[in-house]
Amino acid sequence: IRALRSRFVDGIPHERLRSPAESSTGLVTLEASDPESVVEDLSWAGIAVRSLPKPDSIRVSIHAPNTEAEIDALLVALQSNW
Repeated sequence: IRALRSRFVDGIPHERLRSPAESSTGLVTLEASDPESVVEDLSWAGIAVRSLPKPDSIRVSIHAPNTEAEIDALLVALQSNW
């Protein structure tokens, strides 16, 4: 999980990161000006994330079954939301 999380965090603009850059969990919170819209956009790509209302954010939950390809797909899908 740590390697996948690091791969993800390394691909995120640091000003968007709301979680600690280093962590032992797969939970990563990111700033999103319209969290519900991001959740909807990502769901069309088959990616599930959660919106958080305060502060406006989304939460990504990286788990052991996730692959590097899935992390990369998430990073690509998020590009249109920055």
